[in-house]
Amino acid sequence: MISPSVASVAVVVSMVWGLDPLAPQEASREVAFVEAVTGRVVAFGSGAPALLDPLDVITDRTRVDLLASSELRICHYLTARFLTVKGPARITVSADGVSVEAGKAIDISRETCSLPQATSTQGGVVARGVILKK
Repeated sequence: MISPSVASVAVVVSMVWGLDPLAPQEASREVAFVEAVTGRVVAFGSGAPALLDPLDVITDRTRVDLLASSELRICHYLTARFLTVKGPARITVSADGVSVEAGKAIDISRETCSLPQATSTQGGVVARGVILKK
């Protein structure tokens, strides 16, 4: 068993080296979701680059690269509006808004959107691109 003094030294040493085991993990804050995407759109958030798809969540300070002939439509929670960007472009999505680093201006829709809410209804079918016939 480790004595209390050895454990104390280990905690102090790890804090000096920036490895504070008692520090809470910083949670990445969700700031938008993808409503629609065409072409190749790559997100550089916390971790490896990822291609964006509809209904993907975008976290704070995520850089997004849109290749030529690409289009991205997101719902930004703070503005409560749909924002559309056409490629080629590079944007940064943050809690405060969206900034264009390179490319065309952002089209801000008059149509409002909101943060997805949980439902108490169970069951149902979710389908993409399927026409249901009665």
